Amino acid sequence: MNNEYNINNGLHVVIGATGSYGYAITKMLLKNKINTRAIVRDKEKALKLFPNNLEIVKSDIFNRDEMIKNLGDASVIYIANNFPYKDWTNFYKSTENILSGAKISHSIIVFPGNVYGYGKFDYMPVDEKHPLNAKSRKGILRNNIERLLFEYYKKDKIGLLIPRFADFYGPNVTNDLYGAMFINAIKNKKAIWPLNADLPHNFTYIDDAATATLLLLENPDSYGKTYHISGEIITAREFINKIYNKLNLKTKLKIISESNLKFLAHFNSNINELIELIYEYKYPYIIDDEKFLNEYKLFRHTEYNDGIEKTIDWFKNIST
Repeated sequence: MNNEYNINNGLHVVIGATGSYGYAITKMLLKNKINTRAIVRDKEKALKLFPNNLEIVKSDIFNRDEMIKNLGDASVIYIANNFPYKDWTNFYKSTENILSGAKISHSIIVFPGNVYGYGKFDYMPVDEKHPLNAKSRKGILRNNIERLLFEYYKKDKIGLLIPRFADFYGPNVTNDLYGAMFINAIKNKKAIWPLNADLPHNFTYIDDAATATLLLLENPDSYGKTYHISGEIITAREFINKIYNKLNLKTKLKIISESNLKFLAHFNSNINELIELIYEYKYPYIIDDEKFLNEYKLFRHTEYNDGIEKTIDWFKNIST
């Protein structure tokens, strides 16, 4: 444990605590009785998700003075906020504001990532050494933000931890693809998947992402490095079959072709933004996390059957 950062007794601030990763991290911090502050846009939503023993602050991430005020006493800051794909350019400005607060307290920044920055994979499985070859707007943006964070880290203004995950599923993962997959199955409707459901793929259970993050935080040797945390290799069809099997239903699956996606993109901004990432569904998607698993030998991925069951229970509970 690096006492300089006061991980155990210091304040952990989760920006975007009502999002999927932020929710999982906040739950884990509270479970471990760690002093936690949640920074949110929607306080009412946060009050529904979390118990009364959590400090919840409604704040404007684009207000630099508010960020300095709310982050200046933090030991660890989790950048868990998100934006709709069409508004992703906001990430850079919001990160600059977060850094304004983080450098005052010399906080550790946790920047949870994905593999957009690699672009179309050069080899498989993809490890942390893969070049940052992104051609997409979102991938280039992720790389620019990481470059900014590393500049601060190398100048000893912040600590830095960058875990990169495969596609999330789990409680409070409510996006139009993975959240909708569970919602549709519970309603005995068709699950939707782009292009090809029979390619090898990884999914990261959201609580595994939180557990792995806290393990990395406890080890100063992990700072300034990137780590993959994925899941077992499966196909989307097999994963979706497991959802319907848990519900004792016959699988209903609709595959959306690339041409149909491009047509729908004219009417839906989220689909339009997905087009530049379509290679993730057109080719195998296998994220190698052997580096993490070799260093943290007690960690185990949640079995898909268990993760899917817990996810179904969460979605059922919020609908009642």
